[in-house]
Amino acid sequence: MRNTRIYYDGSISSGAALTLSTAASNHLVRVLRSKAGSTVTVFNGKGGEYSAVLLNENPKAAQLEITGFVDCDRESPLHITLIQGLSRGEHMDTSIQKATELGVSEIVPVICERSASIKKERAAKKHARWRQIAISACEQSGRNRLPFIHETTAFDHAINTVPAGTKLVMDPAADERIRSMEPDEASVCILCGPEGGLSAQEVNEAAAQGFSRINTGPRVLRTETAGPALITALQTLWGDMG
Repeated sequence: MRNTRIYYDGSISSGAALTLSTAASNHLVRVLRSKAGSTVTVFNGKGGEYSAVLLNENPKAAQLEITGFVDCDRESPLHITLIQGLSRGEHMDTSIQKATELGVSEIVPVICERSASIKKERAAKKHARWRQIAISACEQSGRNRLPFIHETTAFDHAINTVPAGTKLVMDPAADERIRSMEPDEASVCILCGPEGGLSAQEVNEAAAQGFSRINTGPRVLRTETAGPALITALQTLWGDMG
């Protein structure tokens, strides 16, 4: 039986009635074809989730009656930050979608030497799109907390300010593999390049800031594969997938 999950950007309380946004209403009524009386799960990113009943089939202003709260937590014990080199269109979308599904806590889009250029006004639209992709991924995967997506920033700023206990940079020339490491703390940061990868200078700059060089195997991974692949390895070794 399908479990329909919807994100609501606001406060939720048992017994209350709430009206969904136009986008959420359209998705629930027209895309998922939910009918009045259907049960729905609602979450607002503050922890736990709520059971609800759909009161109408208005695709612009669907209403839900909140019937109860479920105190559940599906977040990984490992706090993972993904610094992702800005890549083109759907590649960046896929990186954010899959990283969210796999339990990443924070995503930092960065402008690298080989990144596609982006204008300031377009960056805001991109950020809004990435947040919606993360919301959809949480709805699908069962997560009740959204990963924090930072504003697009410069490469040197990102590598100098990340607070993670263990920091890893993907480098095909590195000797060390992920299985030979163990995080110093329950927080890990991954640095992943855009199409074409990180430049040698960027890898060296990251290493100078405490990032350990990691070889992810004999095969060259696409930018939208590399980050999620390493997140999966981290979750398997030290998170909640092992």
